[in-house]
Amino acid sequence: MFKRVYNLEPGTYLTYQNNNITKKRYFHFEFTNKSCSLTDIQDAIKDSINHHLISDIEVGSFLSSGIDSSYIVSLADIKKNYTVGYENNNFSEIKYAQELSTMLNQTNKDKIITKEEYLKALPKVIKALDEPLADPSAIAMYFCAEIASPELKVVLSGEGADELFAGYLTYMDEITLSWYMKIPFLFRNIASKIASIFPDMKGINFIYRRGRKLEDEYIGINRICRDKEACNIVKSKRQTKPQDITHKYYEQYSNCTNLQKRQMIDFNLILAKDFLPAIDRNCMLFGLEARTPFLDIEVFKVASSLLDTDKINKNTTKYILREAAKSAIPNGAYKKKKLGFPVPLKEWMKEDDYYQEILSKFSSPTADKFFNQKKIIRLLKSYKNDKYHNYKFLWSIYVFIIWYDLYF
Repeated sequence: MFKRVYNLEPGTYLTYQNNNITKKRYFHFEFTNKSCSLTDIQDAIKDSINHHLISDIEVGSFLSSGIDSSYIVSLADIKKNYTVGYENNNFSEIKYAQELSTMLNQTNKDKIITKEEYLKALPKVIKALDEPLADPSAIAMYFCAEIASPELKVVLSGEGADELFAGYLTYMDEITLSWYMKIPFLFRNIASKIASIFPDMKGINFIYRRGRKLEDEYIGINRICRDKEACNIVKSKRQTKPQDITHKYYEQYSNCTNLQKRQMIDFNLILAKDFLPAIDRNCMLFGLEARTPFLDIEVFKVASSLLDTDKINKNTTKYILREAAKSAIPNGAYKKKKLGFPVPLKEWMKEDDYYQEILSKFSSPTADKFFNQKKIIRLLKSYKNDKYHNYKFLWSIYVFIIWYDLYF
């Protein structure tokens, strides 16, 4: 995002000596597909949590309603955990966290995030992240760190489990859509090209996506629009295609299954460049250290040995992790479907005050510099009137404008 400023790739170290820079890869995730028992997984995760609890000061944990953080707090010898939520119960995990905390005899501290608080914190979080990260949950993480920091300086968190043990619902496509994938690619591809003519909607989008090769279509769980839709609203003629970024990872894992390829795209591009920076920098704003037990090297080893059938089946994601957690988690969190740290942006963005705030940004000189202003304003108004539904696309534009105004 900044000229002559580069990210050091994960698992890499840099040496500067005698005016020369050398980079060396010290870690590369490889699937071994060797045998691994349920006990191996349980032992590796328990051992990792115990090591991540080593500290001269008290350690707590973040807690949502899902299996990952629930597994951590159920195994960890801690007294406090922290949760955030919203007034709308469809977007709140507080009730689940409180229930589990009571069962574990732990103290749960929670916070209801209001729309006004979220809006106020947004520029501060975007500034701290350095890059225009349009992940709504990153702002929620800010508040989680805020309520933990007065009491603790170290917290555990569940990042990494979804990528290593296949927790995202899109991974289920490899099983649930297998019937459609049996249609010869030629016919699916023709149907996809026809579907590309039409607007992005549920049925049409299914045909469009399933008629493309995984390497051309899958750029991570957070894909928000088709390439053509993004190109249509920006003024720059120099476009970087998503495939230019994902290509090297597909090459590295060319001999892997489609599920494994999906995992590695998300591991390298979503986890490493979105989720981990978000939790690290939000916590650092409050002098808080976040530790991630699922990313321990021993957990890597057992996760890399799993077969696809260990990870997903027609009923669930993260199958073997759920089986491992079943005996440790005292409530039903081990079988709960992924909620994904939701934020009620979809509703907020239609409310007049938030809508006017976004409209003002879309009408600004910065928006005119980078985007086709008439098109993005038209999309926003269509969204307000329930004629356009891709709020994530609009949110990404909004976050970029805020980021640019903060830095330039």
